[in-house]
Amino acid sequence: MRARAVPIRSQMAVKRKKGTAKAAPTPPIELIVRRGALRRFDKLKKATAELPVKLLWDRRTNEGAATPGQPEMPHAERRKKPPFTWDVADFLVVGQRAGERRRRTKG
Repeated sequence: MRARAVPIRSQMAVKRKKGTAKAAPTPPIELIVRRGALRRFDKLKKATAELPVKLLWDRRTNEGAATPGQPEMPHAERRKKPPFTWDVADFLVVGQRAGERRRRTKG
């Protein structure tokens, strides 16, 4: 006598756990575009329209931070060298900031 055919899919179905919460959505990646790079901003805006990306202009107006009327105090440069994309492609990618990073808990 011949055995009854049973679909493979039903025997190999993955059991889902009940009550598991969905993972929190990842925060959007920020792209900061150099001030005045209009074509680069427009191209990135079109290319990232469907992606979780936040596109921002560089808000800095000048390199120095001296206020008018006061002499500039000598100090060491606080900023580090910008990534290569800033010089080559007029934008940079900002990851998660230190305060926004999730800490893993042992459980």
